[in-house]
Amino acid sequence: MEISQTQLDVLREIGNIGSGHAATALSTLLQRRIGMSVPEVWTVSFEQMTGIIGQLDDPQAVIYVKVEGEAPGKAVFFFPVESAAIVVQALFQSEETPDLYADELVQSALKEVGNIMVSSFLIALSQFSGIPLHPSVPALAVDMAGALLDAILLEEGTLDEKVLFIDTQIFGIPRIEGQFIFLPGAGSLHKLLGALGL
Repeated sequence: MEISQTQLDVLREIGNIGSGHAATALSTLLQRRIGMSVPEVWTVSFEQMTGIIGQLDDPQAVIYVKVEGEAPGKAVFFFPVESAAIVVQALFQSEETPDLYADELVQSALKEVGNIMVSSFLIALSQFSGIPLHPSVPALAVDMAGALLDAILLEEGTLDEKVLFIDTQIFGIPRIEGQFIFLPGAGSLHKLLGALGL
């Protein structure tokens, strides 16, 4: 399905509200003032996904949840590993380089931050549409972007033809980047847009 400019504008406003929710929660968690940029929003095909998240061999930290309810799908937050390390350093108030691959405490902290990001955007989408969206317990993986995408797309479940991207930057600690991706199940994006009156 094609997405109109009006629909993108509404999705951008939802992304902006989600960013606000995330900034508030991160400020509490990190005990410092956190700001987030006005997000960029796209809907793209699966084939276009890789060009937006970076090179396929770029290492990324990914927080992933399954979304259940009337508009099921999958929700993912991508952190470049450099940004993920900065977040963990800020949380632990440490300049030591964290081990994202093996340290369970580091992974738990990163999972919590990623869960805040994913949940904030899902809550905004649910509030605007009036459709309950129920995320599963979050999972974390650190690997090359291509391998992570393959694993997500190969999981059981039919997906819609379009993917919702929300790209944002976090300020208040050295600038970090991240991308929220909602992979709607078959018909879910149409249902959400219809509930938004679009």
